[in-house]
Amino acid sequence: MQGKMKSSPGYIPLNCVDKCLLALDGIDEPMLLYGIVRTQGEVDEDRLGRAISMAQKVHPVMRTIIRARRLRPMREIQDDTGTGVLTVADLAHLKDADRESYIASWMNLPLDLSRAFPFRVSLLRESETESSLVFAVHHSAADGLRALIFIRTVVEIYNSQAVSDGEAESPPQVAAEDMRINRKGDELLEFAHSQRAKVDHYYRKILFSLFHRFVLSTLALPTRVFHYRSGPSRELRFCFGAIDPEELGRIQSRARLVGATLNDLLLAACYRTVEKWNSMHGKSSNRIRIMAPVSISPKGFSGVVSNQASWLSLTTTSADRSDAARLLKKVRAETSEAAANRMAFALVYYFYFCSRFPLFVMKLMCRFLMITRTYVDTIVLTNIGSVWSEPRSEEAAVKTMGDARILNVIGSAPVVSPMGLSIAAGTYNRNLNLSLTYRPAFFSEEKARAFLDLYTEEIRSYEFGVQDG
Repeated sequence: MQGKMKSSPGYIPLNCVDKCLLALDGIDEPMLLYGIVRTQGEVDEDRLGRAISMAQKVHPVMRTIIRARRLRPMREIQDDTGTGVLTVADLAHLKDADRESYIASWMNLPLDLSRAFPFRVSLLRESETESSLVFAVHHSAADGLRALIFIRTVVEIYNSQAVSDGEAESPPQVAAEDMRINRKGDELLEFAHSQRAKVDHYYRKILFSLFHRFVLSTLALPTRVFHYRSGPSRELRFCFGAIDPEELGRIQSRARLVGATLNDLLLAACYRTVEKWNSMHGKSSNRIRIMAPVSISPKGFSGVVSNQASWLSLTTTSADRSDAARLLKKVRAETSEAAANRMAFALVYYFYFCSRFPLFVMKLMCRFLMITRTYVDTIVLTNIGSVWSEPRSEEAAVKTMGDARILNVIGSAPVVSPMGLSIAAGTYNRNLNLSLTYRPAFFSEEKARAFLDLYTEEIRSYEFGVQDG
């Protein structure tokens, strides 16, 4: 529980994506993003606490609580950063199973945004030399890329503090001024309108995209990932995998030979993994629809911690997936066409329409979507790209946290119950990290690990239709 906070007159309005994610969380579909910074060496908890407080001043959305303003939710900025955001736990004495249970329990704690800030942090000391710094960020406050900006800010401020007296230099200039403070209007809707001049017949294409999504697509329902279990539970669990730099380099080189990107490969491999998984369990797959987040950033918002994301949902049939090389070309062509026609903005208009209703009505709309399952995609796959690199380089920009060395940075994505699992990818220090978030009500730990292993192997062995050089 956070300490008593003193309110300030400033507020930050929620954009349409914020409100929809807040409504989803309100129906027991937890919208929490996680970032895990693994370190080797000593991390000073007092110094870390000061760095978090200073980062909240740099990014004021991270010191807000939800209030009602004219019957609509908004974020009220707090003058004080409060207490209780950071917890520290010594897990070195616990057995592996008990340690994993503790971490899962902490990560599954809900965030009450009317009483607490939209994030929390835990420093988990797992041995005498290794720790994990775990950030839980509410998705209604930030998307994955922008949550990472906040994590970077914390680490950079931690590194800027003088070890001797605990004083800090000026915080690094990592963020633009938050232009949303006391602002009217929805920045994402305004940005969507601005795309009209860049695309011929823009609104006609937007309307057709929405008609296809909410009418035509209902004629052929998306395939579900096979699972043995089912049941109501908001609990989440996680498992992780990785592809090392040498192997990743080989995979990327082969993808470039056919004009594809790593993101194209991750999408194509995910389609084939779902099909193979279902086939292994005696279930056929027809239309597999993957939801892939797309970053959209209005001018001046690139350094602002917020939601600047929409989603594309691309569908493939069993015929598309029968040939791996042809599937990769299809994925590449359709994502390029969607980007050129700004199709990610179609959902912005839909979200804005939904956001005009009171929050309790939005929750009912979300519950309808979850119950009918018709409009919910097969799986979410997000690739945030290079987690923390120097410009024009794949080398990690920050490799230390004070005297500690940063071993890895891993993120995870939310998952809604009709899907049962989601996959997040990110590259740190040339290692491709994969994390799978799953609902234990649907998947056992063994089944979730088996699915992630199958996906990792599909990436490694993908048939590009080219010979190795």
